[in-house]
Amino acid sequence: MLHTPHSCYEFGPYRLTPAQRLLTRNGENIALSRKAADILALLVMNAGRVVEKDDLLKEVWADTFVEDANLTQNIFILRRALGDERVGPKYIETVPRFGYRFIASVKTCNGDEHEASAVESKTLAADDVAAARIVVAVLPFINATGDDSLEYLAEGVTDNIINHLSRVSALRVMSRSAVFRHKRNELDPQVLGKELGANAVLVGTIGARPEGIGVVVELVDVATGWQLWGESFDSESKDLLQIQDAITRQLLVNLKLKLTGEEENRVTARYTENAQAYRAYLEGRYHWSRYTRTGIEKAIGHFREAIELDPNYALAYSAIVDCYLRLATNYLPPEGDVSWLHEARPELAVYSADESEHRIKFRFEWDWKAVERERRRANELKTDYPSPHQWYAAYRLTEQIYRQALSAHSSDCRDNRNTTALPSSQMRCVLLTPTEEVQILCSVARDQIAIGNYQAAALILKRWAVPGEWPPLHSLNACVAADLLFTGGNLFGWIAGSEPILHGHKHAEALLNGATALFEQLGISCRSAEAQVELARCYYRQGLLDIARETISKSLSKLPDDQMELKTFALVIWGVIERDSGRLKESLSKLREAVMLEATGRLITNRCYLDLATTLKELAFSETKEEYLREAKLHFWRALYESEALGHHRNVGSVENNIGFLFLNLGFYADAEKHLLRSRRIFEMLSDRVRGAQVNDTLARLYVQTEELGLAQRTINHAVESLELTDSEAILAEALTTKGVVECRRGSYSEARKSFEAAHKVAQRCGDLQGAARAVLTLLKEARNQLDYKEVIELTEQAKRLVSSTLQPLPGINFEKLRKEFVDPRDELH
Repeated sequence: MLHTPHSCYEFGPYRLTPAQRLLTRNGENIALSRKAADILALLVMNAGRVVEKDDLLKEVWADTFVEDANLTQNIFILRRALGDERVGPKYIETVPRFGYRFIASVKTCNGDEHEASAVESKTLAADDVAAARIVVAVLPFINATGDDSLEYLAEGVTDNIINHLSRVSALRVMSRSAVFRHKRNELDPQVLGKELGANAVLVGTIGARPEGIGVVVELVDVATGWQLWGESFDSESKDLLQIQDAITRQLLVNLKLKLTGEEENRVTARYTENAQAYRAYLEGRYHWSRYTRTGIEKAIGHFREAIELDPNYALAYSAIVDCYLRLATNYLPPEGDVSWLHEARPELAVYSADESEHRIKFRFEWDWKAVERERRRANELKTDYPSPHQWYAAYRLTEQIYRQALSAHSSDCRDNRNTTALPSSQMRCVLLTPTEEVQILCSVARDQIAIGNYQAAALILKRWAVPGEWPPLHSLNACVAADLLFTGGNLFGWIAGSEPILHGHKHAEALLNGATALFEQLGISCRSAEAQVELARCYYRQGLLDIARETISKSLSKLPDDQMELKTFALVIWGVIERDSGRLKESLSKLREAVMLEATGRLITNRCYLDLATTLKELAFSETKEEYLREAKLHFWRALYESEALGHHRNVGSVENNIGFLFLNLGFYADAEKHLLRSRRIFEMLSDRVRGAQVNDTLARLYVQTEELGLAQRTINHAVESLELTDSEAILAEALTTKGVVECRRGSYSEARKSFEAAHKVAQRCGDLQGAARAVLTLLKEARNQLDYKEVIELTEQAKRLVSSTLQPLPGINFEKLRKEFVDPRDELH
């Protein structure tokens, strides 16, 4: 625990004595664990400043590897102890993607003395700085070479120095995302340092020299504006690694920080010793981060060069795998399509104006989170995490996929799916056992599944798992066999939810049940629970909402407290299940609980934003509460922005569909159509017919409102035809209800009656009683003049029974009032 210069701290009714890990409220002790007390002390000592998550982990769990979930759990415990709320906090504020800030006014005191003084900001010149960690901000290096093609060097050197310094426990380094928002802004380092809450700022410039490059740096004291250190490095470009190391070491010397032996090794650690390979890698990442087809094709050349220069450069292998998969499956947005950014900009004042920086930031966070998740899975399976030679196997595999894709594209430019069969011998370029082969392929496949790139994942697993067939498990050990069942079940569930594959969900369900049973037999409870979460989602896609709810509840009960990321994921799915069951309040409760857990994986939190916004949207319209609508709008824009940054185009399509639906309900029909058409284009590009059909359902409702009934009929017919070939019965029931509305508006009442009855039948069959009730009520509303009194009574009672059996009334439905709206023709005669 960091030594504190004061005996105790007071804030509100609380008093904290760090040395004793004692927290009291009005003299009464409040029980805290050792770690929670240490975290609170560190936050209080730095009141008003952001303490980054990495710093908290390094300080509180020194020399011990733990996951971010441990920190999240302890923050949750502290908030409960302080009676704090994450929304509108009084003490601990979450700074998204950075860390936490203690926002209450803090006073210092000495033991039993009653006199207290406000905590003062520390500067480098203060005597007590040695007792607290110094905060350093490395500003984006300036490319002053006059050559825009060397911009990658400026970004790469900045990243490398930040990464090196962040490995020093006695130092706090502002994250890349915090400093890169100020890129290209000519600000005074002293002013910017104060804004960032830093004690010192490192400023650097890369310039041209007769031979190679030159780097000029200076370290500025934020409190005084004095230069603490400055130096110029003139050398050939091949010495870039040495320059970065020298800058890092000199900075630490001038900050008077002493490193332990372990820290020394961490700070000097490199993924390659080849300076030319490193420079090629930097240039590849720079082009890759632009996330266009042209950029990724350029990046491949640079990553290949890095691999040729250093065959053991693991980062280059993983980077080229990602590039090949994306190009081979056409999984990229249209070149230059940034219209979403300008539309979202007014709602995103809290984000950086530099969209390319966000693309890099989010993607890097996701990359490392995925690596850590796979490392944890490998530990649970008692296998080694894939080593460089295994990455080489994946590299060779994806290179062949890429070449086959190019060949297929040249022969038939109209085929965008590139589903060329792969030879069974393609993984034999490196001698791997079947267990090793499956391990690496499952790891890479999950990486693609996570961002919705199902075609790439299917290509990767094609040798071991294909839809409708049981995988060949006889040559695998039990652990890896369970992993293959889990990954295949996860993948085929998503594919069945996006393509017209009959019984596809049932096949996925069988694989996931097998994985659950194997994991339970092996005693790997976390993986068993994870498989059950995916199984619940599989049930949900089929419309089996009650079974899905029961399964997700069971999986959550099995999860230990430290599995916060998986718990968050499960709560999000549970919230979606409740929403589609018509239980909007329960959905909101689950999703808000998921937000409170603050899982750090960007893909999960992004999905949480989307589903929370969707539930808030439905609540806003059912309860006519404007505050719900405002919050929904904010979360939708956030989800859209982050989905684009993550490269998760399916999520982009889902957000656009929801925004279109929101504008439709608000009566902004032109805006609604624009978002819906973009959503449909995305799903067409991804060959996602199920989600495309959902968008067509929404578009048909739009065309009904604008009285374009012919277009509405064609659109909804296309949606129903697509859905009839799938197992997505709940979605089909909703589309059939819309079809009935369109037919009623066109005067085809007999056809409409058939559509409503089909919707009711399909919804009941899959257990979606809310959907069944909705079909009946919509029939009553749309065809009231075509129904006799007896039919009205029967249909009203039928809808009432359906709704009452769900224990959740449809919003705004008053059955007695509904019955009175329909007059018995016999009464009109009197």
